[in-house]
Amino acid sequence: MSISVVKQYSVFLVNEPGSLKKFAELFVKERVGIIAISQDVRFDAAVVRVAVNYNAEISHALTKAGFTSVKTDAICIDSPDRLGLAHDIGDVLYQKDINITTIYGASIGNGRARFIIVVSDITQALSVLESSGKF
Repeated sequence: MSISVVKQYSVFLVNEPGSLKKFAELFVKERVGIIAISQDVRFDAAVVRVAVNYNAEISHALTKAGFTSVKTDAICIDSPDRLGLAHDIGDVLYQKDINITTIYGASIGNGRARFIIVVSDITQALSVLESSGKF
């Protein structure tokens, strides 16, 4: 199990074939690995959320390539995959009145799961998640 801080970039894309491909090519070109990705499409626009390791830097390259983005610190939980994992994350944060503004995740194989979480108070959230003993 590990809990760490990562960077999340929320990037606005046009909803058309090839947009995500062109966007993802930038990460390859800049040699920045994506550890999680989520996309939300609304009509002709999409918001793509990309999580990268905290030390990775791609802001300048995104701006130079014409992408509008917002960088946010997020929490990455890598944990054994089990029934109720998302519930436990929500419950631990709820008990301390910490709001989750964004969450996405998946089973990543070999009995492991990864969740990316953006919260109202990252310092307190890290503390309560680490001290809960559930992750």
